[in-house]
Amino acid sequence: MLVRVTRDQANRHVFAKQHLAAGSRGRNLLSVVRDIGPIRATPALTPYLSLWSRIKDFRREDLETALHDSRSLVRVLCMQARLYLLLADEYPVYFQATKPLLQHGLCDLDDLLSETSNAQGRDSPMSSYDLAQRVLEILSTRGPCTVDELADLLPLLNARVLHDPGRPKLGYSRIGTRLIPAMCAEGLLVRAQTRGGWRSDLWSYTALSSWFPAMDLKSLAHEEALRRVVSSYVAAFGPVTVGDVSYWLGGLARRQVAAVLMALSDRLVRLQIMGSQGEYFLLKEDLESLLAEVPAERSVCLLPPRDSYTMAYSDSGRFLPATYRERVYDRAGEALGTVWADGYVVGLWWLHLKEERISVRFFELADPETMALVGEEALRLGRFLEARALDIEIGSFAEDEWSEEGAPAPLAGMGRP
Repeated sequence: MLVRVTRDQANRHVFAKQHLAAGSRGRNLLSVVRDIGPIRATPALTPYLSLWSRIKDFRREDLETALHDSRSLVRVLCMQARLYLLLADEYPVYFQATKPLLQHGLCDLDDLLSETSNAQGRDSPMSSYDLAQRVLEILSTRGPCTVDELADLLPLLNARVLHDPGRPKLGYSRIGTRLIPAMCAEGLLVRAQTRGGWRSDLWSYTALSSWFPAMDLKSLAHEEALRRVVSSYVAAFGPVTVGDVSYWLGGLARRQVAAVLMALSDRLVRLQIMGSQGEYFLLKEDLESLLAEVPAERSVCLLPPRDSYTMAYSDSGRFLPATYRERVYDRAGEALGTVWADGYVVGLWWLHLKEERISVRFFELADPETMALVGEEALRLGRFLEARALDIEIGSFAEDEWSEEGAPAPLAGMGRP
């Protein structure tokens, strides 16, 4: 028998589980990361803002300490081959669960080296495996290096390969920019510190065996790892559908997802969300919380571009009207900065770092309380970013603000560090 719930109940429940509702924000960094699941780690500012939204009195030094000193967190490629921040002790689980979808990089690079060499009428100078071993040798003696620093010591990394042999018009890319991410996907390298400050996307890389000497990525079978990852996903984002799980994992076949959910059936309850299609799944232990009386206190938050919550579902219709979907997600399917109220996306926001300005646009005219609460959040964000003269713009969208591409003409995105 399906349990029937409303969209309001489902959305408010997840909003609280994500530590975004009033009174639900956490205090302990690692506990919050464990609760909300892996956090998108690009651009570099995103994880800081994702955690700021969810943790009381969050300081960026807390994240840097966890990443670089205690190394209790790590940035790795996993779902959909995108960069996430997750608990270091969970890395073997996510590595094994996403391994079949990620680990083609070195083989693909060998094909590219061969195709490019044939096109240029020369022999391939070195296989990707040999190049990877050379990179590991350099890192063992020099410590963490950027791609450019590695290329200075191993000039072959500057050699060009076709971006896609089937579409030569796309041009070339450097071997180094293809090899290093492939080695990360293979579990050979991890990202260490950034160069240029906490807002920088210039990564340095080091050997996994050096950064985490005791870590064994092969300690878990793929099937068990997949069950644990799916269970964690349902805990963080449930109620979810089979399609949601498949999408989040990067296109895992629906039959495989259904088999995993069947294996977890003793821990799950089946739901129907009124006004939504399909069958949903939730942890049994969360059902009482979902059905609990709705709190009277209003809740708003500002989530950064690509926040994991906004990107967690195959169908955003539960919390975002279809009318506004193209405004929130770009052509690559990535979300812009979103304004949330009581579990629904109600607008967009942009950060202009150089101008120290935060711009907020509601999709529709907002009530005074919501506007005031969003203004308070923007002020709080300005303090976190240490803005000296913060300028906040809050309004609603007018049709003439939108360019043909679907983005507001005067607001060019999040801005660059």
